Amino acid sequence: MKSRIAIGVAMMICAALPVIAHEMAPHDMSHMNHESAKPAVLQQSAAAIPDIPVRDQNGKSLKFYSDLVRGRTVAIDFIYTSCTTICPMQTSNFRVVQEKLAARIGKDIELISISIDPVTDTPAKLKEFSALFDPGPGWTFVTGALPDIARLLDKLGQPLGRPEEHTPVVLVRNDRDGGWTHVDGNDPDMVRDALIGAAGPAAKADASGAARAYMQNPLLVTQDGREVHFFDDLLRGKIVMINFVLTTCKDTCPMVTANLAQVQNLLGDKVGGAINMISLSVDPQHDHPAELKAFAENFGIKPGWYFLTGAPSEIDPLLRRLAAYTVDPLDHSTIVILGNVETGVWTKTFGMAEPAVIARAVLALQSTK
Repeated sequence: MKSRIAIGVAMMICAALPVIAHEMAPHDMSHMNHESAKPAVLQQSAAAIPDIPVRDQNGKSLKFYSDLVRGRTVAIDFIYTSCTTICPMQTSNFRVVQEKLAARIGKDIELISISIDPVTDTPAKLKEFSALFDPGPGWTFVTGALPDIARLLDKLGQPLGRPEEHTPVVLVRNDRDGGWTHVDGNDPDMVRDALIGAAGPAAKADASGAARAYMQNPLLVTQDGREVHFFDDLLRGKIVMINFVLTTCKDTCPMVTANLAQVQNLLGDKVGGAINMISLSVDPQHDHPAELKAFAENFGIKPGWYFLTGAPSEIDPLLRRLAAYTVDPLDHSTIVILGNVETGVWTKTFGMAEPAVIARAVLALQSTK
């Protein structure tokens, strides 16, 4: 089977990025360990952020403060496109943050990557660089005139110097509250947590609506032939585990499903209560409810685990939004998406990770509910 080994490798690389970044940096980052990198708040007024003209990776002219920061919660990092060490790694970590926070990016949370080499980094170069990391709406790469960017960086406490000497710091700010949190850019979980903390309870309460807007609410069918609306019936108010299957798969899907069956056993009656498990077919043209039911029964699944199919017009856009659509069903993803729909905290794991490890990750999400 042509299961997506490359995705697994990529995820392992992303997981290793904090360590790799520390070892490969040409400049001294020994101070950026987890103890010293705990968020430190620096107070700075909104008026101190220059409203300079900038251009994004698409060449669009913007005002930095008015268009990107005002009234928002933001995470800002500093990159340059010819960097071959820290910048690709840190940008990969921003990609992880984008995936973990999903629909909140572009709604109540914004990611901003500022070029520290604005003379070289034209919008075209930023677009080429950013395309490697698949930024969605709400993640903006910016450049501008050298004097303007120098002034901006100085106000942000990152004076313009030799690009290769910059540190992997991320600045987090809720503009309504003011103040900055300095976070280690090598740790995407730390960046995510700082953003969630800065966004505050009001934004958390809106996370469910943001998730619905992002995933939509397609009409799908369970293995028992029952029609369900994906978000309203299965996600709203829940902690969810989502993976991807096809019933004709002979190796990866049976192994992952058997592994997740052990996770269901460990979670007990929480599945079907606070937690829903969802397996989406990547082959809806062939995976009808009867095929899904027969497949699921091989693993002794219990209530609270839904195997879903539907019209391609309903399920395919959802798969695309979850980065799981593939023209060849055999080339499907083996990741498991974990999320607390109410708090907006999302993460991923391997489908073949130890069942106890997956179960603990799910229960950790429940503790944030």
